[in-house]
Amino acid sequence: MDLMTLDANNQPAKLIENYDSLIWTERFNTVGDFQIVTGKIDGPTGFLNLLPEGTVVTLRESNIAMVVETHQIDRKKNTPQKLTIKGRAYESILDRRVALQSVSATLGSSDWVVSAKTPSDVAWYAIDQIVRAGLLSVNDIFPSAVVQFPTPADYGTSTGPSKNFSIERGNLLGVVLGLLQTSAQADPTTVPATPAVVPHGIRAVRPNSAGTAIGVQIYAGTDRSGTVYFDASRELLDDGTYLFSKVGSANVGYGVGAGLAATMFEGAVEPTGLERRVALVDGSQSDINSVPQLGNYMSQALAEASETAIFDGNINPDINPYKYGIDYALGDIVRVVGDYGLDEFARVTEYIRTEDATGVKAYPTLETIVP
Repeated sequence: MDLMTLDANNQPAKLIENYDSLIWTERFNTVGDFQIVTGKIDGPTGFLNLLPEGTVVTLRESNIAMVVETHQIDRKKNTPQKLTIKGRAYESILDRRVALQSVSATLGSSDWVVSAKTPSDVAWYAIDQIVRAGLLSVNDIFPSAVVQFPTPADYGTSTGPSKNFSIERGNLLGVVLGLLQTSAQADPTTVPATPAVVPHGIRAVRPNSAGTAIGVQIYAGTDRSGTVYFDASRELLDDGTYLFSKVGSANVGYGVGAGLAATMFEGAVEPTGLERRVALVDGSQSDINSVPQLGNYMSQALAEASETAIFDGNINPDINPYKYGIDYALGDIVRVVGDYGLDEFARVTEYIRTEDATGVKAYPTLETIVP
């Protein structure tokens, strides 16, 4: 791997070499991170000097930017000194701001309610208001020459109805990630019908040679399950652990709210007997005020209470026919065909690159999902 620093214009500046190990992990809708371990600590070529806190770094093989955040020096008797450098993807700068409607006695204690079509729309709106428009303070605005937050390609494009969302007061990064991780099944009972809510990712992309600002993007993955599938019979899956379980799953929901009640079940026939797994969906503490809204809330709860069918392992890099960044990317849906009857759709949630004395490895992490 080629690790590089970025200059004030976020363009590649210096190649960093001769570390003992590097782990670089890019993630879909949680924050990516990296870790460097080295014995070269002090002096002009030491890593304390090469990578001070706040340095923005990237890989030649990637367009993702990350920031050096911590240095940990281990000095033990009769043991060589070791420096561990850690950092996170550039979108982590959002944890330097808060999600709040107003710093005032009248609005500061009330919920920040936003009318929107999807949770990902709310996530970008919260970012835009706090760090671009300066809703709380102009001092919260990030300089546009350094970092920008482009409008998502699917912002406001959902064919479903608008509804009220309450933005939780707290750390802006945590609030945004929570909204982006939200998923829900389609609800045909609303007018117009509500399409399925899919999780969205967030990434910090370094600019091309003509630009200077890192772009923090909210995006959705692509369904590539028809063309990309990782098959154990072709020995593409290495060192796997399979997990199958119905514990915690539900196929029937009893929904209750303020003066509301409803029942929902999965499939064409309502499950009975030992096959019936019921979950209580309590919407009484939300702003739900209609049965269709309660139904949408229940649909999301049942989608999250699905059966477990997981493959956790590595992709064999020697015979993998799919190239990351070309055939598939973070957030994309692929097909996983494993042993023991596993045949599931999976989302690419991580891409991990490692380098140490044993060589360089790179592989995705796949998380099975309900289609």
